[in-house]
Amino acid sequence: MTVFAVEYVYAENSDELRNEHRPAHRAYLGGFLQDGGSVQVLASGPCPITDGALLIFSAETEQALREVLDGDPFNKVGALDKTVVTEWNPVTGLLSAFAS
Repeated sequence: MTVFAVEYVYAENSDELRNEHRPAHRAYLGGFLQDGGSVQVLASGPCPITDGALLIFSAETEQALREVLDGDPFNKVGALDKTVVTEWNPVTGLLSAFAS
């Protein structure tokens, strides 16, 4: 498994849209919390200063991760302006156990 840092940049003026779809977004990501699948959420949360979010995943492939991101309700309703996926190798700390 490979660790990926994902940056969500929210679409301009999408506050109401995100508020409306946040429960579905969180429920969707919650489906990837358990170990054993091809994609697992390790951490996620908003970055208020940049009006976006940071999500950390462990995934078998970047393609599998991108398929999960495509299914995120925030993505489906147009609440995201940009999604940046970066392979990451945490060498210290709690997340290092998930790095390959």
